[in-house]
Amino acid sequence: MSDTESSQRNAPGDLFKVKLFRDFSGTMLWQVLGKLFQVVGIVYATRCLGTDNIGVSRTIITLAMTLQLFLAFGLDAVAVRHVAKGLAKAGEIAPAIFTFRFALGLVAAVLWAVCVCVSELGGLERWTWLAGALFLLVVSLDYSWLFQATEQMPRASRFQLLPSVAASLWFILFFEKGQALGSDLFVLLGANALVVGFVWWRMSQELGFCCLSFARLAKAGALFREAWLIWAFNLSYFLLANMALPMSFFLLGKTDAGLFVSAQQLVVALQMFLHYFGIIMAPRLVIWRQADVAMFRRRVLMLTGGAAAMGLLFSGGLWLVVDWLYPVLYGETFADASGLLPVLVLGKFFAVGTAMFTWALWAEHRDKLPVLCCLPCCLVSGALYFWLLPIHGNTAAAWLTLGAESALMLFSGLAFTWAARQSRLKLA
Repeated sequence: MSDTESSQRNAPGDLFKVKLFRDFSGTMLWQVLGKLFQVVGIVYATRCLGTDNIGVSRTIITLAMTLQLFLAFGLDAVAVRHVAKGLAKAGEIAPAIFTFRFALGLVAAVLWAVCVCVSELGGLERWTWLAGALFLLVVSLDYSWLFQATEQMPRASRFQLLPSVAASLWFILFFEKGQALGSDLFVLLGANALVVGFVWWRMSQELGFCCLSFARLAKAGALFREAWLIWAFNLSYFLLANMALPMSFFLLGKTDAGLFVSAQQLVVALQMFLHYFGIIMAPRLVIWRQADVAMFRRRVLMLTGGAAAMGLLFSGGLWLVVDWLYPVLYGETFADASGLLPVLVLGKFFAVGTAMFTWALWAEHRDKLPVLCCLPCCLVSGALYFWLLPIHGNTAAAWLTLGAESALMLFSGLAFTWAARQSRLKLA
Protein backbone atom coordinates (compact mmCIF):
# COMPACT_ATOMS: atom_id res chain seq x y z
CA MET A 1 0.00 0.00 0.00
CA SER A 2 1.38 3.42 -0.94
CA ASP A 3 1.87 6.27 1.49
CA THR A 4 -0.93 8.19 -0.22
CA GLU A 5 -3.40 5.31 0.14
CA SER A 6 -2.39 4.80 3.76
CA SER A 7 -2.89 8.46 4.62
CA GLN A 8 -6.30 8.46 2.93
CA ARG A 9 -7.34 5.38 4.87
CA ASN A 10 -6.25 6.84 8.20
CA ALA A 11 -7.74 10.28 7.54
CA PRO A 12 -11.24 9.59 8.95
CA GLY A 13 -9.77 8.30 12.23
CA ASP A 14 -7.42 11.27 12.47
CA LEU A 15 -10.25 13.69 11.77
CA PHE A 16 -12.35 12.02 14.45
CA LYS A 17 -9.55 12.34 17.01
CA VAL A 18 -9.10 16.01 16.19
CA LYS A 19 -12.84 16.68 16.43
CA LEU A 20 -13.20 14.69 19.66
CA PHE A 21 -10.30 16.56 21.24
CA ARG A 22 -11.65 19.91 20.03
CA ASP A 23 -15.18 19.21 21.29
CA PHE A 24 -14.06 17.81 24.63
CA SER A 25 -11.44 20.49 25.30
CA GLY A 26 -13.85 23.23 24.23
CA THR A 27 -16.53 21.86 26.52
CA MET A 28 -14.16 21.34 29.42
CA LEU A 29 -12.65 24.83 29.15
CA TRP A 30 -15.99 26.42 29.94
CA GLN A 31 -16.86 23.74 32.45
CA VAL A 32 -13.64 24.18 34.42
CA LEU A 33 -14.02 27.94 34.62
CA GLY A 34 -17.70 27.81 35.43
CA LYS A 35 -17.60 24.90 37.85
CA LEU A 36 -14.78 26.39 39.90
CA PHE A 37 -16.89 29.49 40.42
CA GLN A 38 -20.02 27.40 40.96
CA VAL A 39 -18.37 25.32 43.69
CA VAL A 40 -17.43 28.50 45.52
CA GLY A 41 -21.03 29.71 45.32
CA ILE A 42 -22.50 26.36 46.38
CA VAL A 43 -20.16 26.00 49.33
CA TYR A 44 -20.89 29.55 50.47
CA ALA A 45 -24.67 29.10 50.11
CA THR A 46 -24.52 25.82 52.04
CA ARG A 47 -22.69 27.46 54.93
CA CYS A 48 -25.24 30.31 54.96
CA LEU A 49 -28.28 28.03 54.86
CA GLY A 50 -27.14 25.42 57.38
CA THR A 51 -27.75 21.68 57.42
CA ASP A 52 -31.55 21.72 57.87
CA ASN A 53 -32.38 24.32 55.20
CA ILE A 54 -30.04 22.93 52.57
CA GLY A 55 -31.39 19.46 53.27
CA VAL A 56 -34.95 20.56 52.46
CA SER A 57 -34.20 22.55 49.29
CA ARG A 58 -31.87 19.97 47.76
CA THR A 59 -34.32 17.17 48.47
CA ILE A 60 -36.97 19.15 46.57
CA ILE A 61 -34.56 19.64 43.65
CA THR A 62 -33.72 15.91 43.58
CA LEU A 63 -37.40 14.95 43.60
CA ALA A 64 -38.10 17.44 40.79
CA MET A 65 -35.26 16.01 38.72
CA THR A 66 -36.57 12.47 39.32
CA LEU A 67 -40.03 13.46 38.11
CA GLN A 68 -38.51 15.30 35.15
CA LEU A 69 -36.73 12.12 34.12
CA PHE A 70 -39.96 10.17 34.50
CA LEU A 71 -41.71 12.68 32.20
CA ALA A 72 -38.83 12.64 29.67
CA PHE A 73 -39.86 9.12 28.52
CA GLY A 74 -36.41 8.49 27.00
CA LEU A 75 -37.12 10.60 23.92
CA ASP A 76 -33.71 12.29 24.04
CA ALA A 77 -31.68 9.16 23.33
CA VAL A 78 -33.91 8.09 20.45
CA ALA A 79 -33.86 11.60 18.96
CA VAL A 80 -30.05 11.63 19.08
CA ARG A 81 -29.94 8.18 17.52
CA HIS A 82 -32.24 9.24 14.67
CA VAL A 83 -30.26 12.39 13.91
CA ALA A 84 -26.88 10.60 14.13
CA LYS A 85 -28.09 7.98 11.65
CA GLY A 86 -29.53 10.60 9.30
CA LEU A 87 -33.11 9.38 9.73
CA ALA A 88 -34.41 12.82 10.75
CA LYS A 89 -33.28 16.39 11.34
CA ALA A 90 -33.15 17.91 14.81
CA GLY A 91 -35.52 20.71 13.78
CA GLU A 92 -38.13 18.16 12.69
CA ILE A 93 -38.14 16.34 16.05
CA ALA A 94 -37.75 19.33 18.37
CA PRO A 95 -41.37 20.67 18.21
CA ALA A 96 -42.80 17.26 19.10
CA ILE A 97 -40.51 16.82 22.11
CA PHE A 98 -40.95 20.40 23.37
CA THR A 99 -44.76 20.32 23.10
CA PHE A 100 -45.01 16.87 24.68
CA ARG A 101 -42.83 17.81 27.64
CA PHE A 102 -44.37 21.22 28.16
CA ALA A 103 -47.84 19.68 28.41
CA LEU A 104 -46.75 16.89 30.74
CA GLY A 105 -44.59 19.23 32.83
CA LEU A 106 -47.45 21.68 33.28
CA VAL A 107 -49.84 18.95 34.42
CA ALA A 108 -47.23 17.54 36.82
CA ALA A 109 -46.48 20.99 38.24
CA VAL A 110 -50.19 21.62 38.90
CA LEU A 111 -50.57 18.25 40.65
CA TRP A 112 -47.44 18.95 42.73
CA ALA A 113 -48.86 22.35 43.79
CA VAL A 114 -52.21 20.79 44.72
CA CYS A 115 -50.49 18.19 46.91
CA VAL A 116 -48.53 20.93 48.67
CA CYS A 117 -51.66 23.05 49.22
CA VAL A 118 -53.58 20.20 50.86
CA SER A 119 -50.61 19.20 53.03
CA GLU A 120 -49.87 20.43 56.55
CA LEU A 121 -46.82 22.40 55.44
CA GLY A 122 -46.82 26.06 56.36
CA GLY A 123 -44.78 29.24 56.15
CA LEU A 124 -41.56 29.26 54.13
CA GLU A 125 -41.52 25.48 53.85
CA ARG A 126 -44.82 25.56 51.96
CA TRP A 127 -43.56 28.27 49.59
CA THR A 128 -40.33 26.35 49.02
CA TRP A 129 -42.21 23.21 48.04
CA LEU A 130 -44.47 25.28 45.76
CA ALA A 131 -41.38 26.69 44.06
CA GLY A 132 -40.41 23.08 43.43
CA ALA A 133 -43.48 22.74 41.18
CA LEU A 134 -42.25 25.56 38.95
CA PHE A 135 -38.72 24.15 39.03
CA LEU A 136 -40.13 20.83 37.77
CA LEU A 137 -41.80 22.59 34.81
CA VAL A 138 -38.59 24.42 33.89
CA VAL A 139 -36.30 21.37 34.03
CA SER A 140 -38.85 19.37 32.02
CA LEU A 141 -37.95 21.57 29.03
CA ASP A 142 -34.38 20.28 28.83
CA TYR A 143 -32.63 21.31 25.61
CA SER A 144 -29.29 19.50 25.84
CA TRP A 145 -30.29 16.75 23.40
CA LEU A 146 -30.52 19.31 20.57
CA PHE A 147 -26.83 20.15 20.94
CA GLN A 148 -25.88 16.52 21.51
CA ALA A 149 -27.62 15.41 18.32
CA THR A 150 -25.95 18.15 16.27
CA GLU A 151 -22.56 17.64 18.00
CA GLN A 152 -22.44 21.16 19.46
CA MET A 153 -21.77 20.26 23.10
CA PRO A 154 -19.16 23.00 23.69
CA ARG A 155 -21.89 25.50 22.88
CA ALA A 156 -24.40 23.69 25.08
CA SER A 157 -21.96 23.75 27.98
CA ARG A 158 -21.80 27.52 27.80
CA PHE A 159 -25.58 27.79 27.95
CA GLN A 160 -25.82 25.29 30.80
CA LEU A 161 -23.21 27.11 32.83
CA LEU A 162 -25.07 30.43 32.66
CA PRO A 163 -27.72 29.66 35.32
CA SER A 164 -25.15 28.00 37.61
CA VAL A 165 -22.73 30.91 37.39
CA ALA A 166 -25.51 33.49 37.76
CA ALA A 167 -26.89 31.68 40.81
CA SER A 168 -23.43 31.39 42.38
CA LEU A 169 -22.82 35.10 41.83
CA TRP A 170 -26.13 35.86 43.56
CA PHE A 171 -25.21 33.57 46.47
CA ILE A 172 -21.85 35.25 46.98
CA LEU A 173 -23.19 38.81 46.71
CA PHE A 174 -26.44 38.56 48.64
CA PHE A 175 -26.50 35.50 50.91
CA GLU A 176 -25.53 35.79 54.58
CA LYS A 177 -25.38 33.61 57.66
CA GLY A 178 -28.81 32.34 58.68
CA GLN A 179 -30.21 32.57 55.15
CA ALA A 180 -33.92 31.77 54.93
CA LEU A 181 -35.21 28.37 53.83
CA GLY A 182 -35.73 28.06 50.08
CA SER A 183 -33.56 31.05 49.10
CA ASP A 184 -31.26 28.92 46.97
CA LEU A 185 -34.14 27.21 45.20
CA PHE A 186 -35.80 30.52 44.26
CA VAL A 187 -32.52 31.81 42.82
CA LEU A 188 -31.91 28.62 40.82
CA LEU A 189 -35.50 28.67 39.56
CA GLY A 190 -35.22 32.21 38.21
CA ALA A 191 -31.82 31.68 36.58
CA ASN A 192 -32.79 28.40 34.91
CA ALA A 193 -36.13 29.73 33.66
CA LEU A 194 -34.45 32.65 31.89
CA VAL A 195 -31.80 30.50 30.21
CA VAL A 196 -34.18 27.70 29.18
CA GLY A 197 -36.55 30.21 27.60
CA PHE A 198 -33.75 31.96 25.73
CA VAL A 199 -32.14 28.75 24.42
CA TRP A 200 -35.37 27.31 23.05
CA TRP A 201 -36.16 30.64 21.37
CA ARG A 202 -32.67 30.83 19.91
CA MET A 203 -32.62 27.25 18.62
CA SER A 204 -36.08 27.60 17.10
CA GLN A 205 -34.76 30.58 15.11
CA GLU A 206 -31.65 28.74 13.94
CA LEU A 207 -33.28 25.42 13.02
CA GLY A 208 -36.53 26.94 11.76
CA PHE A 209 -39.21 25.37 13.95
CA CYS A 210 -42.02 26.54 16.21
CA CYS A 211 -41.61 25.20 19.74
CA LEU A 212 -45.29 24.65 20.48
CA SER A 213 -46.90 22.46 17.81
CA PHE A 214 -49.67 20.16 18.97
CA ALA A 215 -49.89 18.77 15.43
CA ARG A 216 -46.47 17.16 16.02
CA LEU A 217 -47.54 15.21 19.13
CA ALA A 218 -48.05 12.08 17.03
CA LYS A 219 -44.32 12.15 16.31
CA ALA A 220 -43.62 12.17 20.05
CA GLY A 221 -45.81 9.10 20.40
CA ALA A 222 -43.84 7.30 17.69
CA LEU A 223 -40.58 8.18 19.42
CA PHE A 224 -41.89 6.90 22.75
CA ARG A 225 -42.82 3.54 21.26
CA GLU A 226 -39.17 3.18 20.31
CA ALA A 227 -37.81 4.78 23.47
CA TRP A 228 -39.76 3.17 26.31
CA LEU A 229 -36.99 0.72 27.19
CA ILE A 230 -34.44 3.54 27.21
CA TRP A 231 -36.83 5.51 29.41
CA ALA A 232 -37.13 2.59 31.82
CA PHE A 233 -33.35 2.42 32.07
CA ASN A 234 -32.90 6.18 32.55
CA LEU A 235 -35.49 6.29 35.30
CA SER A 236 -34.21 3.23 37.14
CA TYR A 237 -30.61 4.44 36.84
CA PHE A 238 -31.47 7.90 38.13
CA LEU A 239 -33.18 6.35 41.14
CA LEU A 240 -30.19 4.07 41.70
CA ALA A 241 -27.74 6.98 41.61
CA ASN A 242 -29.80 9.60 43.46
CA MET A 243 -32.14 7.87 45.90
CA ALA A 244 -29.65 8.27 48.75
CA LEU A 245 -30.59 11.90 49.44
CA PRO A 246 -34.40 11.43 49.63
CA MET A 247 -33.84 8.30 51.72
CA SER A 248 -31.59 10.26 54.07
CA PHE A 249 -34.18 13.05 54.30
CA PHE A 250 -37.18 10.83 55.00
CA LEU A 251 -35.45 8.15 57.11
CA LEU A 252 -32.88 10.21 59.02
CA GLY A 253 -34.17 13.80 58.94
CA LYS A 254 -33.25 17.27 57.68
CA THR A 255 -29.88 17.50 59.43
CA ASP A 256 -28.52 14.22 58.05
CA ALA A 257 -29.88 15.10 54.62
CA GLY A 258 -28.04 18.42 54.81
CA LEU A 259 -24.78 16.65 55.68
CA PHE A 260 -25.22 14.27 52.75
CA VAL A 261 -25.99 17.19 50.43
CA SER A 262 -22.69 18.86 51.29
CA ALA A 263 -20.78 15.89 49.82
CA GLN A 264 -23.22 15.29 46.99
CA GLN A 265 -22.94 18.88 45.73
CA LEU A 266 -19.19 18.59 45.27
CA VAL A 267 -19.65 15.26 43.52
CA VAL A 268 -22.25 16.75 41.17
CA ALA A 269 -19.77 19.45 40.17
CA LEU A 270 -17.27 16.71 39.23
CA GLN A 271 -19.99 14.62 37.63
CA MET A 272 -20.71 17.32 35.08
CA PHE A 273 -17.21 16.94 33.62
CA LEU A 274 -17.69 13.19 33.33
CA HIS A 275 -21.25 13.57 32.08
CA TYR A 276 -20.21 15.83 29.21
CA PHE A 277 -17.63 13.32 28.08
CA GLY A 278 -20.37 10.70 27.84
CA ILE A 279 -22.66 13.08 25.96
CA ILE A 280 -19.94 13.91 23.44
CA MET A 281 -19.20 10.22 22.89
CA ALA A 282 -22.82 9.08 22.48
CA PRO A 283 -23.36 9.91 18.77
CA ARG A 284 -19.80 8.83 18.03
CA LEU A 285 -20.51 5.34 19.41
CA VAL A 286 -23.39 4.98 16.95
CA ILE A 287 -21.04 5.93 14.09
CA TRP A 288 -18.34 3.49 15.29
CA ARG A 289 -20.86 0.67 15.43
CA GLN A 290 -21.89 1.27 11.83
CA ALA A 291 -18.29 1.53 10.62
CA ASP A 292 -16.42 -1.37 12.28
CA VAL A 293 -17.75 -3.73 14.98
CA ALA A 294 -14.29 -4.86 16.15
CA MET A 295 -13.01 -1.30 16.48
CA PHE A 296 -16.26 -0.36 18.22
CA ARG A 297 -15.79 -3.06 20.88
CA ARG A 298 -12.13 -2.20 21.51
CA ARG A 299 -12.80 1.50 21.96
CA VAL A 300 -15.72 0.99 24.31
CA LEU A 301 -13.66 -1.33 26.54
CA MET A 302 -10.71 1.08 26.44
CA LEU A 303 -12.85 4.06 27.45
CA THR A 304 -14.51 2.14 30.27
CA GLY A 305 -11.25 0.77 31.68
CA GLY A 306 -9.66 4.21 31.54
CA ALA A 307 -12.55 5.79 33.45
CA ALA A 308 -12.44 3.14 36.19
CA ALA A 309 -8.66 3.47 36.60
CA MET A 310 -8.89 7.27 36.80
CA GLY A 311 -11.61 6.94 39.42
CA LEU A 312 -9.50 4.71 41.64
CA LEU A 313 -6.55 7.10 41.45
CA PHE A 314 -8.63 10.24 42.03
CA SER A 315 -10.65 8.78 44.88
CA GLY A 316 -7.52 7.39 46.52
CA GLY A 317 -5.87 10.81 46.46
CA LEU A 318 -9.01 12.39 47.86
CA TRP A 319 -8.99 10.03 50.84
CA LEU A 320 -5.60 11.48 51.86
CA VAL A 321 -6.78 15.09 52.06
CA VAL A 322 -10.53 15.04 52.67
CA ASP A 323 -10.36 15.23 56.48
CA TRP A 324 -8.40 18.46 56.17
CA LEU A 325 -10.21 19.83 53.12
CA TYR A 326 -13.81 19.40 54.24
CA PRO A 327 -13.77 21.65 57.34
CA VAL A 328 -11.92 24.29 55.31
CA LEU A 329 -14.72 24.31 52.74
CA TYR A 330 -17.81 23.97 54.91
CA GLY A 331 -16.73 24.56 58.49
CA GLU A 332 -16.79 22.17 61.43
CA THR A 333 -20.61 21.88 61.24
CA PHE A 334 -20.30 19.66 58.17
CA ALA A 335 -17.08 17.83 59.12
CA ASP A 336 -18.89 14.56 59.89
CA ALA A 337 -19.72 14.19 56.19
CA SER A 338 -16.10 14.27 54.98
CA GLY A 339 -15.79 10.49 54.63
CA LEU A 340 -18.70 10.38 52.20
CA LEU A 341 -16.95 12.37 49.48
CA PRO A 342 -14.31 9.88 48.19
CA VAL A 343 -16.87 7.06 48.13
CA LEU A 344 -19.37 9.07 46.10
CA VAL A 345 -16.66 10.34 43.75
CA LEU A 346 -15.52 6.81 42.89
CA GLY A 347 -19.10 5.87 42.08
CA LYS A 348 -19.33 8.67 39.51
CA PHE A 349 -16.23 7.45 37.68
CA PHE A 350 -17.75 3.97 37.52
CA ALA A 351 -20.89 5.61 36.15
CA VAL A 352 -18.86 6.75 33.12
CA GLY A 353 -18.08 3.12 32.37
CA THR A 354 -21.74 2.25 32.70
CA ALA A 355 -22.64 5.10 30.33
CA MET A 356 -20.20 3.82 27.69
CA PHE A 357 -21.60 0.30 27.89
CA THR A 358 -25.18 1.56 27.86
CA TRP A 359 -24.79 3.79 24.80
CA ALA A 360 -22.92 0.96 23.09
CA LEU A 361 -25.83 -1.40 23.76
CA TRP A 362 -28.26 1.21 22.42
CA ALA A 363 -26.09 1.51 19.32
CA GLU A 364 -26.47 -2.27 18.97
CA HIS A 365 -30.26 -1.81 19.34
CA ARG A 366 -30.10 -3.95 22.49
CA ASP A 367 -32.36 -1.57 24.41
CA LYS A 368 -33.67 -4.27 26.74
CA LEU A 369 -30.29 -5.30 28.16
CA PRO A 370 -29.51 -2.03 30.05
CA VAL A 371 -32.91 -2.26 31.74
CA LEU A 372 -32.32 -5.88 32.77
CA CYS A 373 -28.93 -4.88 34.18
CA CYS A 374 -30.17 -1.81 36.06
CA LEU A 375 -33.51 -2.83 37.57
CA PRO A 376 -32.15 -5.55 39.92
CA CYS A 377 -29.41 -3.19 41.17
CA CYS A 378 -31.98 -0.44 41.77
CA LEU A 379 -34.45 -2.69 43.59
CA VAL A 380 -31.85 -4.42 45.78
CA SER A 381 -30.11 -1.18 46.77
CA GLY A 382 -33.50 0.47 47.43
CA ALA A 383 -34.46 -2.32 49.84
CA LEU A 384 -31.08 -2.14 51.59
CA TYR A 385 -31.55 1.58 52.34
CA PHE A 386 -34.51 0.80 54.60
CA TRP A 387 -32.42 -1.76 56.48
CA LEU A 388 -28.99 -0.13 56.70
CA LEU A 389 -29.66 3.63 56.89
CA PRO A 390 -31.31 3.57 60.35
CA ILE A 391 -28.30 1.59 61.62
CA HIS A 392 -25.31 3.16 59.87
CA GLY A 393 -26.67 6.53 58.71
CA ASN A 394 -25.17 8.42 55.78
CA THR A 395 -22.14 6.11 55.65
CA ALA A 396 -24.45 3.34 54.49
CA ALA A 397 -26.03 5.68 51.92
CA ALA A 398 -22.65 6.47 50.35
CA TRP A 399 -21.45 2.87 50.22
CA LEU A 400 -24.77 1.62 48.89
CA THR A 401 -24.53 4.18 46.10
CA LEU A 402 -21.00 2.99 45.23
CA GLY A 403 -22.01 -0.68 45.46
CA ALA A 404 -24.95 -0.15 43.13
CA GLU A 405 -22.79 1.75 40.60
CA SER A 406 -20.12 -0.97 40.70
CA ALA A 407 -22.61 -3.82 40.23
CA LEU A 408 -24.30 -2.01 37.36
CA MET A 409 -21.00 -1.36 35.57
CA LEU A 410 -20.09 -5.06 35.91
CA PHE A 411 -23.44 -6.32 34.64
CA SER A 412 -23.45 -3.79 31.78
CA GLY A 413 -19.95 -4.86 30.77
CA LEU A 414 -20.98 -8.51 30.65
CA ALA A 415 -24.08 -7.63 28.62
CA PHE A 416 -22.03 -5.58 26.15
CA THR A 417 -19.45 -8.34 25.73
CA TRP A 418 -22.21 -10.83 24.95
CA ALA A 419 -23.95 -8.46 22.52
CA ALA A 420 -20.71 -7.61 20.71
CA ARG A 421 -19.90 -11.31 20.33
CA GLN A 422 -23.35 -11.96 18.86
CA SER A 423 -22.82 -9.15 16.36
CA ARG A 424 -19.48 -10.59 15.26
CA LEU A 425 -21.04 -14.02 14.78
CA LYS A 426 -23.77 -12.54 12.59
CA LEU A 427 -21.24 -10.71 10.44
CA ALA A 428 -19.13 -13.85 10.12
